Amino acid sequence: MKPLALSLLSLSVISLSANAWTIRGDDWPESSPEAHGLSTELLEQAGDDVRNVPLRYCLTVIKDGELVYDRNYLGYQNGSFYAYSVTKTLGAVLVGITEHQGYLQLDDKISDWLGEVPSSMNPDATIRHVLGQVSHSDPLGSDFSYNTGARINTLSAVLKEATGMNTLEYAQDQMLIPLNMNYTSWATDSDDNVTIGAGTSSSCRDLARVGQLMMNGGRWNGQQLLSQSYIEDMVQPSYPDANSNYGYLTWLNKSEGPWHRPLTSGTGIMVEGAPRNAWFATGFFGQLIIGIPDENIVITTMGTSLQLETLNTLQNVWDAVAPAVMPE
Repeated sequence: MKPLALSLLSLSVISLSANAWTIRGDDWPESSPEAHGLSTELLEQAGDDVRNVPLRYCLTVIKDGELVYDRNYLGYQNGSFYAYSVTKTLGAVLVGITEHQGYLQLDDKISDWLGEVPSSMNPDATIRHVLGQVSHSDPLGSDFSYNTGARINTLSAVLKEATGMNTLEYAQDQMLIPLNMNYTSWATDSDDNVTIGAGTSSSCRDLARVGQLMMNGGRWNGQQLLSQSYIEDMVQPSYPDANSNYGYLTWLNKSEGPWHRPLTSGTGIMVEGAPRNAWFATGFFGQLIIGIPDENIVITTMGTSLQLETLNTLQNVWDAVAPAVMPE
């Protein structure tokens, strides 16, 4: 099967098609902020400050696995919004589930599963290289190039070959239903295989489930959906010489060296003031999952902040929430 290259325009259409899967059902266990050492007053202030980041739709804060703050700026709960490249992190989780079930190994070559690879991909690239966004480089692992199309969507094609199922059905059975992601749809190609580069629509609460699964080391409701070691690798630099702040389709905040995003580069920490072991899923116009391991906190927000470099929105959101979620 040849991988599908998708434009943002085609994605916006596909995400509304009959191929996108959605259910409704349970929601988060809730608790007061004070029961977890946080302040309702400070979280309300954070909610006000995040609202001032342009065109925010929602803000959700999970502490110790329980929902302690939820703000829906549009006036209704659990609205689903386009998540753009946050989908990449969801895709990395799905790959981890597949590995945990023994269908594949991360050092399998893409060509071993598909026979042919996109012309922009090194023919010896492995699944791990695609997860680290270095599958184009020669030598492999030496250069980072952010991709949303053909290269990254080979992952979905590999999952189909490995599991023998279309990846929408597989994602539904192994990820979306177990996590009760009841307000999430995932765009597909014509063969019902999910797109990895972008293509989910979701709610703040549902995206927080993915963040909490990662915070739990891959465990959910007593079931190990993917290995703790995979999660640990997911939030460490996968190819630090190429990008010190990128794991498996997930952004990091390390301080070891140069990092590169689609529209900007830097050295050291990426989000000023955030912990160095924080990790982030980011999507165009400011779809965000923020993980703070030291505090066992997951924060999600969605919106349409018209800044081309999502890092700017991420920094604005972090500055707004930090006083409420970080110890003095």
